Amino acid sequence: MRPREERKALRGFSLIEVMVGIVIGMIAVLVIYQVYSAAEGIKRNTTSVGDAQQNGLLSSFMLNVELANASNGVAYAIKELGTCTSTGNMSTTFRPIPVLITDSGLPTNPDSFVVNYSVSQRVVAPVPFVANAAPGADYQVQSPNGFKSGDLVLAISMGGDCAASRVNAVAGPDVSGIVTLSHTGASVGFTSDAYLLNLGPKGSGQRVEYDVSNNVLRSTALWDDTGAAGANAPNPIASNIVNMKLVYGIDNGAGGVTWTPATGAWSPASVHAATTSTLSKIRAIRIGIVVRGEQWDKTLGNYTWTLFEAPVLLTGTIPAAGGNYRYRVYETTIPLRNPIWNPVS
Repeated sequence: MRPREERKALRGFSLIEVMVGIVIGMIAVLVIYQVYSAAEGIKRNTTSVGDAQQNGLLSSFMLNVELANASNGVAYAIKELGTCTSTGNMSTTFRPIPVLITDSGLPTNPDSFVVNYSVSQRVVAPVPFVANAAPGADYQVQSPNGFKSGDLVLAISMGGDCAASRVNAVAGPDVSGIVTLSHTGASVGFTSDAYLLNLGPKGSGQRVEYDVSNNVLRSTALWDDTGAAGANAPNPIASNIVNMKLVYGIDNGAGGVTWTPATGAWSPASVHAATTSTLSKIRAIRIGIVVRGEQWDKTLGNYTWTLFEAPVLLTGTIPAAGGNYRYRVYETTIPLRNPIWNPVS
């Protein structure tokens, strides 16, 4: 008779227990993934907003500095520069226009503007000629320390002719303080009642245009190193700039300004043709920019922005998917201190 074998106790997990463990593990993995995904989304959105803030603050700061310099060295010579013939083009005109805004025509399209100033490190007032100068001839002026080689200068006939050139060499001064300036040449002659204005060293950005192209804020120097209209390449300043709008602050005669769009009486054509007394009424610029973050967010939709207030209030909507980003809006007002400090008497 065979002895009965005792069944050994089962050890390990059953199939059901293993499957239950796998399900619990998968649920834990999903929870961890969801938490990680949400945290990553928050981090990306936070970084995107931070980038937008940096671009917006950088753009606002740089444009503020440029606009605050508007008419430096120009406002002081407004009477002399007011005699220059208007060409209707900021690349070639020498009229004392501190800032020229070009309205895009639509609230949703960016405006552009040109800043005009001198960066002279020596003399800021126009100095008189002491002798006639034939076309292309040297200039003789009484200013012993006012000019140096490499300066851009503007000869003003006081009768409509104005010509820019670059100083090549300075001879003198003599005992009377008269210096002789050889320069790159002018196509017109000047008599002894003309004036010479120092615009500062070449390549210093005396006439610069700012615009937005393909969401990039750019600056473009309009002059070459002789003061003639140039074909310089734009320099990028900041990316993801969706819109830029500007309005003039026009002196209202009561100690304040009236915010006025660059249309009608203040369109580019009207500003080019304006008298010096009218140009001197431009006392401030108000600028607003709309900046976009880098991160696209599917949870967002259309974005509506608003700049300024009535009567120059501007608003627009960026539809999805273009609106599926986080945006920041910046506004600032820049007093034009040079026209304020040098009013036309």
